[in-house]
Amino acid sequence: LMNRFGDARLKLSVAQMLNSSSRLTRWSLGDGDGRSGGVKGTFDNQALNTLFNYGTRGSRFTLDLVKLRLKSFPFRPELSLKVGCHAATDLVETSDVFITDPPYGDAVKYEEILEFFIAWLRKNPPPEFADWVWDSRRSLAIKGEDEDFRRSMVAAYRRMAECMPDNGIQVIMFTHQSGSIWADMANIVWASGLHVTAAWYVVTETESALREGSYVKGTVLLVLRKRRGTRKVTRDDLAWEIQEEVEAQVQALAGLNQDAKGLYRDENVFEDADIQMAGYAAALRVLTRFAVIDGRDMTAEAIRPRVKGDTTFVDGLIAFAVDTANQCLVPQGIPKTHWDKLKPAERFYLKMLDMEARGAKTLDNYQNFSKAFKVRDFRPLLASMKANDARLKSAVEFGRGEMSEGSELYESVLRAVLYAVMELVKNVDGSEVLAHLTLNIPNYYGDMTQRELAIELADYVAKRLDELRANEASAARVLRELVKNQRLG
Repeated sequence: LMNRFGDARLKLSVAQMLNSSSRLTRWSLGDGDGRSGGVKGTFDNQALNTLFNYGTRGSRFTLDLVKLRLKSFPFRPELSLKVGCHAATDLVETSDVFITDPPYGDAVKYEEILEFFIAWLRKNPPPEFADWVWDSRRSLAIKGEDEDFRRSMVAAYRRMAECMPDNGIQVIMFTHQSGSIWADMANIVWASGLHVTAAWYVVTETESALREGSYVKGTVLLVLRKRRGTRKVTRDDLAWEIQEEVEAQVQALAGLNQDAKGLYRDENVFEDADIQMAGYAAALRVLTRFAVIDGRDMTAEAIRPRVKGDTTFVDGLIAFAVDTANQCLVPQGIPKTHWDKLKPAERFYLKMLDMEARGAKTLDNYQNFSKAFKVRDFRPLLASMKANDARLKSAVEFGRGEMSEGSELYESVLRAVLYAVMELVKNVDGSEVLAHLTLNIPNYYGDMTQRELAIELADYVAKRLDELRANEASAARVLRELVKNQRLG
């Protein structure tokens, strides 16, 4: 009845009810400690999932959705409005601003989402919907990640560029963690005659147990303008510019994290995945300024067909950008001056320990950061290499390993600290533990920063292991106090 006799505003409530009460709504046991369970929406994860069992809301709770308090921001009466339903390549009218939310390599099936609601809403449409096209235009959807996808995207954005004045802008909402997809976006921008002039990172995801770990929480808003002239640059000079831009971007987001923690929240506003993505955007700001790089016409390079398995020129530059971003991600609790002195394997272990403490377990994180920190082989540092349940070795699992000259942790302060933690877990006497620590850390008495670093690392390990391995966390705290109170001389 609501669908048959409802007005335009009520139709939106009907859509909410459909999303919350269909045979595709799942039952959640709760999104975290202290949170009750409930029925999750049909498109809770942006896909139509066939379920063996499903949950629906009772009429009392379903009717609550009808009482939606929707905000209204009407256009001014003097504005002329026109809605067109066609492909971007069919544009004929000039516009000052184009705002697009493009497909992310088939990450979201927009046509499926639309068709679900069309099936209901096209019946008895109110007058406001009379001219709507009740078709998802599935055949026009730009899909995939292959050559056709790139060419279709280039055609769409090139046409929009042709239909905007010289001072016009395009705003692209983009969310993706794949370096190859960002490289494709750089190629699309180049081939369309545009360049990225600004990139704004906006937090768009709410906290949820479904999004713990290494998930992005936001969207990058890329601002594009027409590229003028034929600026040229060498790859070496470009690398310096990318590094400066990415470092500035990472520092800005890390600073916002610190500001937010000081004001009103304990968790980070931006996770590492967000900062990596912001690094991609920063790289695009630099890359797309130039029409010629190392003598290569980037417009021609951008439309060159990809060879499967081949790393393109742009792929290499994007990979360099994300490596730069990763290297800037200094874990909290370790001063930058000390971080810079650590060996690559030490940085890798400490960074991944921080990520494990926040729930990240996917193997690709370990692979990405090992490349970023230039670790030759990260496998000896891992206890598990399962795709979705990877983890570092504990101090006890290391035992006496990774202390020989061939190890990437050889004569490192971190390895000495982990060895001491292992001994304390095994109830070795504190004085003996300290004696071994001073032997395992080169120049322990000659360079006081080595001792300070040992204290910092013991404290860092203790805090990160509280939830993961309580016995080692306790041992690390004991070690910290032993070193602090050690009598020198």
